[in-house]
Amino acid sequence: MTASESLQGRDQQRQQARFERMGLACRAMPGGRTLLVSLPLGAEPFEFLSGSIALERILFATVGADRIKCLRPRPVFGLPLLDIRRCADAAAVEAVIRQAWRDRTRELRDTARTLERLGIEVGSIEGGSLLAFPLAGLSPDHPVLLQRLDEAILPSAGPLSGLVLTGPDERIVDVSGKLESAAELELLLGSRIDELAQCAARRETAARNLRPAAPAASPEPLLSRLVTEPPRTDGIAPPMARQSKVLLVGTGIIENAVLREELVRQGYRVATARSEPEALMRLAGMTPDLVISQYALGRSDGATFAQAIRGLPGIVRIPIVLLDTQHHPNRQDAARAVGAAGYVIEPVEPVRFVSKLAKVVASPGDRRFVRYAGRLAARIADQGQSCLATEIGRGGFFLATSEPIDERTEMRCQVSLPELRRKLDFVGEVLYRTELQGMDRQGIGIRIREISPEDEAALIEWVTLRARTS
Repeated sequence: MTASESLQGRDQQRQQARFERMGLACRAMPGGRTLLVSLPLGAEPFEFLSGSIALERILFATVGADRIKCLRPRPVFGLPLLDIRRCADAAAVEAVIRQAWRDRTRELRDTARTLERLGIEVGSIEGGSLLAFPLAGLSPDHPVLLQRLDEAILPSAGPLSGLVLTGPDERIVDVSGKLESAAELELLLGSRIDELAQCAARRETAARNLRPAAPAASPEPLLSRLVTEPPRTDGIAPPMARQSKVLLVGTGIIENAVLREELVRQGYRVATARSEPEALMRLAGMTPDLVISQYALGRSDGATFAQAIRGLPGIVRIPIVLLDTQHHPNRQDAARAVGAAGYVIEPVEPVRFVSKLAKVVASPGDRRFVRYAGRLAARIADQGQSCLATEIGRGGFFLATSEPIDERTEMRCQVSLPELRRKLDFVGEVLYRTELQGMDRQGIGIRIREISPEDEAALIEWVTLRARTS
């Protein structure tokens, strides 16, 4: 055990002892950096925009030594990170959460009044924890949402339905200073929808132009030539390049507009986080193919962050490239020690830098996930046949079936998650086929190619539940 791992273990033990002294049930998350804590609540109801609701308990996660993030029930997830360093007992922790809830509700209520004065019909969802208002020309069933005073969330349905966006961030619009005129707000949001539609159309056109006209006779794609692996013997053609997701971490990287535009131009979906805690919360609901992070992250650093990623449920390794403002040999050694895919000195030349990332993303050894055993009902939608998902992970599934499977390398699938009372749909690409010994069944290893943010979050929630019980 390294000195840093020993220190993390002692810190977690102190945290756990602290919560147990408060009489709270808690458990360690895999990786030894975070605790999940269950906080019973008093009888006083929470005041929502739509009325009072009594909550029995709140589940929160620790973030560092002194802050927490509320996870359940869903309405409190929107609260910011809360500082509990001065809390001596469970009642004090509850008081901090209740005060944060009152502050947030007050802000939303003031925002609702502002919108109503402008003549905008305002409603709420999720028990009144989010504002919702219709946009001119759109169905009331697909409203714009406000979870913060200055951020509007465009609906994924309606005009944006089916569009391939680079990430959920593209639907978030900064409306600070735009709440003084209904016309200005409508124009801003409407223009953003038009802009997203045009960008998605350009990406789709570029993707079509990159596809070979005759796949069987085309030369092997460049990305697959960069990966060292044995030739395929199953007769399956290499899959068409998928659109990779990248998470940018750190204010400096996020504000590098030229780099972000080049990532989008070269086919990446971009998500962002300004700090390590925010990035870890992002990774609790999405699984990127690549992380690009500043080395300096306030109270944390890139090497510590890379180590924290390995502790997340279901993740063995995600490639992370660390950017530094100047060369520090000790930082480079630390990056190498935690398995970072690269340590790069800024400024970078965007076109050349992003082009080199393709080799990192394409390498199967740089991106590995835990697959958990299960028996989940599944369905290959395009063929109308049922099967079982017997191995489930963040990156994909093993589907076992007694029916013959055609030679396509891409297919639409559906998997039931009974613990979560829902089904998830995704487009997968077949990586390999196999016969299961001793059984008249065959199976396919399938990697997730396209999945909605909601379904991806549900899959990660299932993996997290399974990781706790393994």
